[in-house]
Amino acid sequence: MFTRFMIGTIGYIAMLIAPACYAQSWSAFDAPILSEQSQQIKTSVSTLPEHHLATARDKSNAANLMLNVFTEQQAHTLRLKNQLKTFKTEPSDSIWSQVKTTKQSLDSLSQNKAELLLYVEPQVNEKFTGFGPDGVRQLLLEAQIAKTIINFQLISQYRNLSEFFADLKVSPFPLLVLIFKVTIIYLLLKWWLNVGPKFIVSRLAKIKMARLKSEPLVGVFWRYLNKVHISIAWFLAISVLLNLLSGLPGLGNIIYLTVVVNWVFSATITISLVNEFTAHHSRHNDVSEIVSLRVKTVKQWVWLIMTSGIILKVTQMSVYQGTIYAWIRTFMLIAFALLIIKSLNDWRKIVFTLLSQTDEHPSYIKWAIKNQDNRLLAPFATALGVFSLLNQRAFQKIFNNLLRYQMFKHAIAYFFRIEVAKQSVADKENTNMVRVKGDEAFLYVKPGQEDSPLVEDYAEEELNELARYVLAPVPALTLVYSERGLGLTTLFKRLIHRSKSEYAIYINCPYGGYSQLIEQLNLALGLSEQASEAELIQFLRQSEQRYILCIDNCQRLVSPKVNGLTDLMKITKLLRRGRNSHGVVLGMEQSAWRFIDRARGERLLFDKVIAMPRWNEKQVAVLLNSRIDSKGDHALSFAGLKLPRQWDEQDLSEQQRAEQGFYRILWDYSDGNPTVALRFFRMSLHQDKTNGKVFVRIFSAPDAKELETMPKPMLAVLRAIVQLEVASAEELSACTQLGFSEVINTLRYFQNRGFVEMLDDKARISDHWFRYITNTLHNQHLLVK
Repeated sequence: MFTRFMIGTIGYIAMLIAPACYAQSWSAFDAPILSEQSQQIKTSVSTLPEHHLATARDKSNAANLMLNVFTEQQAHTLRLKNQLKTFKTEPSDSIWSQVKTTKQSLDSLSQNKAELLLYVEPQVNEKFTGFGPDGVRQLLLEAQIAKTIINFQLISQYRNLSEFFADLKVSPFPLLVLIFKVTIIYLLLKWWLNVGPKFIVSRLAKIKMARLKSEPLVGVFWRYLNKVHISIAWFLAISVLLNLLSGLPGLGNIIYLTVVVNWVFSATITISLVNEFTAHHSRHNDVSEIVSLRVKTVKQWVWLIMTSGIILKVTQMSVYQGTIYAWIRTFMLIAFALLIIKSLNDWRKIVFTLLSQTDEHPSYIKWAIKNQDNRLLAPFATALGVFSLLNQRAFQKIFNNLLRYQMFKHAIAYFFRIEVAKQSVADKENTNMVRVKGDEAFLYVKPGQEDSPLVEDYAEEELNELARYVLAPVPALTLVYSERGLGLTTLFKRLIHRSKSEYAIYINCPYGGYSQLIEQLNLALGLSEQASEAELIQFLRQSEQRYILCIDNCQRLVSPKVNGLTDLMKITKLLRRGRNSHGVVLGMEQSAWRFIDRARGERLLFDKVIAMPRWNEKQVAVLLNSRIDSKGDHALSFAGLKLPRQWDEQDLSEQQRAEQGFYRILWDYSDGNPTVALRFFRMSLHQDKTNGKVFVRIFSAPDAKELETMPKPMLAVLRAIVQLEVASAEELSACTQLGFSEVINTLRYFQNRGFVEMLDDKARISDHWFRYITNTLHNQHLLVK
């Protein structure tokens, strides 16, 4: 009871001694009251049907209603002006309440006018927002309204600030809280400006150290943030500060400053991001003239957009989207049109310089080049040039992305072959052109030698994986399979070179099979050629050195028949019994491995199986280019070989484009087999008898119709030859279950047509027909390529 009495007594005394200035009346929370005329117009506008449902009569009623709005705007503007004059002479709350009512009514009328201008017919809108007499009248009316509202804002601002300072005398606590918040914002901004750059640079350095093939998404994020993080930090700090200030009495008009800040910082950040994007993705980053002009153009456009945005937004907030807004928007469009003309004139020299780098142009570009110096037509001609360059760049980007798919590459090469085949008809009619045959072709397209340049990036991943298994000091028995001619032997020699060991040995498996291979192993390891298997195993067990054995062409140990894996199983068993940390790599053709894989199923035979990839188009082109001369007595010429221009060849000369296009044809026909590509490259050489020069022309591909219609038994013989590499009639009879005489007749048939070559009474698929035979067997589901 005593506590309550004391509190009540203290409160009573405080009320008695408090200064009179603190005893203010409480503010009301009444909603703004509109004048009767303004309220009626607002109700009429709200009752109009939706614009897409409006009829001609509804739009006519809206036009008449808009005329009433004009009349009421004039009346309310005059009333507000008179009320402000009265308030200046006799300031009182009652008069200020009338002023606020008139101001709210005038704002409502301006908003209704903006809605009606969008609602009426376009010709009516144009009448009151255009540059005609009615438009000028509306402009003067809105200018008068704007002047009156500015006068109101000045008086209102003075009243609000007076009230704010009066409130501070009662309680300065809100100001102290504001100062505290501003201090926190300042400290956070200062902290980020010190820590942020170092943190972002450390993230970028970490990503760079990873040495990834392509930049990850997080790397793109940090790279762009590094360019704009300071602007973003200042933008956030100022925006939060303005938001805090706008909540204080008397500072509501800070919203206009907020618009300016938002647009200015948005322009600054946009310029930085666009410059970073173009600098990272442009092909002309090293051309100072282009870089400086690009930065200049980006700044001009962004700052014009920023200025237009600020002016239009402030106009919309002040007088809504009326006549003044329409006029300003028109002037901004004119400014944009003038800037377009200026930008085109600035870029005219560079655009036509880039266009001059290409020989072939469509007719509209030829017209543009012709009129590039015409003062009147130059901007339009430059615009056509820009369109052509952008169109070319876009299609080039799409084309390059499609080139990642092998099917698309093969389709392009197919159309190349068709185009070049048309030219070959005319070449055949030229009696001066004769094909270079025999050993002479090897003078122009050189065969592979020990010192021939290597295509280092081919099978690089497979070589690294093989080295991890074989070169490590642990037992390893690995198999590498490959189609004939892909470069398996070269891969083995690269592995031996990488091992840097004198105990790394390459062995070419003989045709005689297991017994002859043991003799080769004995000699390679320093044993007697006639040493037994037990002696060989004992040597491998007791050896203090780790041997790396690369045994190539192990398909000669495999026969596609029942018990055809006996020799292979013997050699693998012998090598495993060595019981030491020796590394062994067996290499064989793909068709033989497919037979082993089906025969063995899931039973383990090798520690690791690696497949050799096919050569891609770039690798085949590098190999072919390394085997020819561009100068000297045995130089080749691609002159006269007309190929369609592709989007990935825009920067190439006519000679380079013909060369690359022809390599693409060879890659497609060989299906990524460099040996096949080299053979048909040599078949494409023709010599002009008049001057002795050697030219490249399209080769004559074999006709595979006979293969596709061949009976299955004959195809089975071809498959067996592919699997065996070289095969006698007896071996083919055992593998195909065909009679010996039938196999002899089939081989004679194949030899007559050039399908096979006979080596000591053994058949081997000819290089000329190798690709078509493997394709046919694959299509007939008799062989997996």
